[in-house]
Amino acid sequence: MPIFEAASDKHTDVVFGKVDTEAEEHLAAAARITSIPTVMAFHKGTLVYSQAGALPMKALDTLVGQIKDLEPTPHAN
Repeated sequence: MPIFEAASDKHTDVVFGKVDTEAEEHLAAAARITSIPTVMAFHKGTLVYSQAGALPMKALDTLVGQIKDLEPTPHAN
């Protein structure tokens, strides 16, 4: 948890969130969360990363940087 909070403080242009999977069982099921913790990342509303387990700070920083670098997905007509 301290790494997640530190990353949130460092990357103020990114929205970080936590889900209480016991209180929000329907959300956990919809997101297919089977292990705690699970790190998930979304870009423009699309799930781009999901992995069970905590990440060390360097890996989390790298992940955030990679997601920030993603180009918006073109919309199909």
